[in-house]
Amino acid sequence: MKATKVLEGRRESVLLAFPSVRRMTDMLSKRCREQSWVRTSVATLDRFRTMTGHADLEALREQALADPVVAEKALASFAAALAGHTESQVSALAMGAKIWFRLNGVAVAWRPLGGMSSPAILATIDQQGIERVILLALIGSGLQLAELLRLRVGDVGSLDADGRLIPDIEAEPLAVQFTPRRGKQVERITFLTYQARQALLASLEQGADKSAVGAINRPLRPIGAINRMHPLDLDAPLLAQSDGSTVSAEGVARARRRSRALIRAGSEVNVTLCRTTGDFFREWGLPGSRFVGPEELPMEESR
Repeated sequence: MKATKVLEGRRESVLLAFPSVRRMTDMLSKRCREQSWVRTSVATLDRFRTMTGHADLEALREQALADPVVAEKALASFAAALAGHTESQVSALAMGAKIWFRLNGVAVAWRPLGGMSSPAILATIDQQGIERVILLALIGSGLQLAELLRLRVGDVGSLDADGRLIPDIEAEPLAVQFTPRRGKQVERITFLTYQARQALLASLEQGADKSAVGAINRPLRPIGAINRMHPLDLDAPLLAQSDGSTVSAEGVARARRRSRALIRAGSEVNVTLCRTTGDFFREWGLPGSRFVGPEELPMEESR
């Protein structure tokens, strides 16, 4: 699908006037099965452009190509403007700018930009931790469970200028390369949410600690030390238990049940809200229907 069709009717479509933005959107439209990533990338890039004062994206791109520090400073400025937001919010809002820089030849680092600390991930072990990763990884990514379970460590990372995946477990945003289970067998890309990335890193970190000699009772290292301390096997399953074994059928079944339960709970909340709103309007009428203004009062009272 062409990017112009994906962005049709949206305010951000004006950014397609920039050749570099069109290149990004065309590439994402071709590579992503979920076209929502095109809209998300352009919308957040527009926010970046407005908040950093870089109205002319082509001029910024030229400056960054000549000196990549320009791009890093622009991203740092954007993060500073979002100082009151959480790290997950900063991550989501900076996504478009990072993708735009990379797909236009500027090798900015795909690493977290900071933000207010989010609640720490609860410590989970073995299958429970994997189930958490499965649940979070399926949210927003558009991945099917079978596609997620087939992923290898080398299938996640950042993107190069041609939209190809560069294996990097610590990349942020974390891109995923996969082959659809059904339909045309063409490699696609998607992205994991910040929360899914953090849960995945925590799971891999636990596995690395447990597999290391003398790891018993050793506290976990901060997330981000995985590659430096224990290089990962790119052909290893992305989702595995601490002993390296694949996810069990029982664990997958539990994850499915939890997923269905969450969907059911969300649906019930939506239904309750709709019914409550409907009951309110049936009792009180449409908004403004009970308003009594001066024009409805007797002339003597309105003076």
